[in-house]
Amino acid sequence: MKKMFNEIKKNIFICDLLFIGFNILINFILYLMNIRFRLWVIILILLISIIGFIVGIFQQIYLYSNNKKRVVFFSLLGTIAIIVLISIFMPIISFVTIFSYRPEHTTTLDNKKYVAVVSSFLHVDVDYYDYYGFLLMGTKVRVHGDFGKGGYDPFDKPNIPDGVEYTYYDNNGKIKSKRAEIFFKDENGNIIDKNNYDINIDDSSNFNENDNYLLPENEEVLYEKKFDETILRFGKVDNVLGQNMLVNVLRSKDNGKNFYVVSDDVIQVSNDAKFVFLNENLGFAINTGKIYLDNSKTGLYVTNDSGKTFKSAVFNYKNDNVSYISIEENPYYEKNSLKIKCSVYQINSNKDGYENKELIFSSNDNGLNWNLESD
Repeated sequence: MKKMFNEIKKNIFICDLLFIGFNILINFILYLMNIRFRLWVIILILLISIIGFIVGIFQQIYLYSNNKKRVVFFSLLGTIAIIVLISIFMPIISFVTIFSYRPEHTTTLDNKKYVAVVSSFLHVDVDYYDYYGFLLMGTKVRVHGDFGKGGYDPFDKPNIPDGVEYTYYDNNGKIKSKRAEIFFKDENGNIIDKNNYDINIDDSSNFNENDNYLLPENEEVLYEKKFDETILRFGKVDNVLGQNMLVNVLRSKDNGKNFYVVSDDVIQVSNDAKFVFLNENLGFAINTGKIYLDNSKTGLYVTNDSGKTFKSAVFNYKNDNVSYISIEENPYYEKNSLKIKCSVYQINSNKDGYENKELIFSSNDNGLNWNLESD
């Protein structure tokens, strides 16, 4: 081993060329098997090759020169020049690196281990490759994850996206299935639950070039309200487990001739949900008819932008003897005041039985927060 090390020291340039040739051969063999080195291994190989090449050139010049001191002087001068050039061009190098760097993560998807490569300049896309240990990965994209608009790493900041659409590929690179995940978040923006549904990839369903255009019959109409020439609909997108469904809002501005998807994302509600639009902007979706006081589940969704986005309404009410209150009627206006009628089943004032007590809540911020009116 010591003898081999001494030979390498004497012939750095030749050894570096052999190292480069060996790695080219290895990469070619791996490529034939649809395997390649991980990014950090490629960077390490390149650094060793470049450093070995530069040091080897200097060594060869030194060995075959009659003026050793001059060679050492010019070698040091050349090294300094290289460092200065790198420093000068570092801002450009950093700029290019920022926009071309694609971080890798080892992750598990559908109970299978992958190497996930993130591209997140203006749109967050993640390509999932086969995992072959910490050194190697596959060359074919097995799954593609579309996390939507943004410039973040979904593995470093997992609570930012509202959902993701996965596209699965076969060995020939053809799409074999698609699946969507919708994330549900608490009031702090942390993901607390998610819902999955399959996406139909039948070519016959992609008849329209405009993905945001839907014919009225494409979705089951759950609720419809007309405001002059504008019609707003709650439509059923799909069924999900637990007697629930995914819904969104469609809008027509030409008296029902054409409908377009308004909602950025679908929301999950029970099959018995109720819906109402009080004007062109303000709308509500009552999930199960219950408002849980521990905020464990959204009871009332509210939108102030015609269904584009929905937020979970907050009810400012405390009662240690019950876990939820019931919504009796849809939100309504009374003398320009936004109200909602609820009830609570609790121990009566005599404490000898139970009673159903009416509760009237009002909101001063278009349904985002509700306060109990005094009896």
